[in-house]
Amino acid sequence: MATRRQAAHDTGEDIWNRVENAGEAGLLTKQAMGRNTRGQFEYGKAWIKDKKCKSEKKGWVYHHGAYIITVDPNKCTLYATDRLRSLYRQAQRIYNCSIAILPPEAQELPTVRLLRTECENIFAAMALLEAAGFSPQAAAKGAEAKPKVNLSAQPQDAKSLTCNTAYGRFGGRPVKVIGRVDTASRESIR
Repeated sequence: MATRRQAAHDTGEDIWNRVENAGEAGLLTKQAMGRNTRGQFEYGKAWIKDKKCKSEKKGWVYHHGAYIITVDPNKCTLYATDRLRSLYRQAQRIYNCSIAILPPEAQELPTVRLLRTECENIFAAMALLEAAGFSPQAAAKGAEAKPKVNLSAQPQDAKSLTCNTAYGRFGGRPVKVIGRVDTASRESIR
């Protein structure tokens, strides 16, 4: 049996309509797929995430085993957190299997330094979430409880000042994240 070709737009619209009609209960994967093949379903989901969510101003989430179209902040943040956790783990695996294992002389190659820095930037960007066990609620509370920095003690000629510091872990190794603030805006963060 030959699979009928169709554009990602058509597949995405088909999937979106089916899931939207199911309401907040959503649909299991097999039901959401409908007559589409697995490949068509994946292309359709990508189109939904890239185009349809923006135009409809609604979220497309996989929540407790079902695809749902929603604007519920709890469902959307849970989905986003799960995806970010997955991306973080993928970055760890990439780093561990292809960058960290290189010998010291290879670590100094420009391409390796660049990729190592980019991986470290990913770890740093996710340090607060990772330290909170990928709980957006705990991470948000931690972000709100940032210590105030006394910038008046800093020299006036400094181009930038270190203010926000967060800590996380990567493979048992501590990661320190430091934010920078221009001295011109120091009054606004006291």
